[in-house]
Amino acid sequence: MSLTPPPLAHTPVSRLARLCARLGQPVDAACIAVFRAGFGFVMAFEMLRTWASGRIEADWVEPDFHFTYYGFGWVAPWPGDGMFVHVAVVGVAALCLAAGLATRAAAAVVFAGFTYLFLLDQTTYLNHHYLMCLLAFLLVWVDAGAAGSVDARWRARRGRDRARTVPLWQLALLRTQVGVVYVYAGIAKLNPDWLRGEPLRMWLGERGDVPGIGGLLELT
Repeated sequence: MSLTPPPLAHTPVSRLARLCARLGQPVDAACIAVFRAGFGFVMAFEMLRTWASGRIEADWVEPDFHFTYYGFGWVAPWPGDGMFVHVAVVGVAALCLAAGLATRAAAAVVFAGFTYLFLLDQTTYLNHHYLMCLLAFLLVWVDAGAAGSVDARWRARRGRDRARTVPLWQLALLRTQVGVVYVYAGIAKLNPDWLRGEPLRMWLGERGDVPGIGGLLELT
């Protein structure tokens, strides 16, 4: 049996070094810019829908008691018109995030503001809201304003233009987060209800009043 140590290229340390080098390689920042803009517009629309649907009053202002999460009993609705102001601030920050204006600060406001709304009451839990909290948090740390943003234009005008790239790890981080959620969701739905089309069949059937396609939805 040979006692010769394995070549350096095949040691765990060398493989880790190659992985780190790979994750540090620059990639086009356009993909993260598109994601940032889409996420910001979706979040702004969510805040507009929350306001227009009356959810602010129904979920946070009118109830005298809220089922807060364990360890977050100190999270409570703002008094007076505070909840309306809060939702408006998150909506404006989301638009700034979409435009890439003060990108990191806007992402931080969206994360803190939307997570606050999420933690107010367990009974309003939605898994895609949880995902939005996680993605907003990640956008604070990646260079989401490197391209296709107001920030990038301002840097160019001031003569501080830089290569519109980001390290590969930033793109991989966002991809991994989305991938984990949907892989887990797919596994969780491997049960008799989902395999026979429920509750999707019920949800579509309740939308029979949709113009043009309502009749088709009722047939599902």
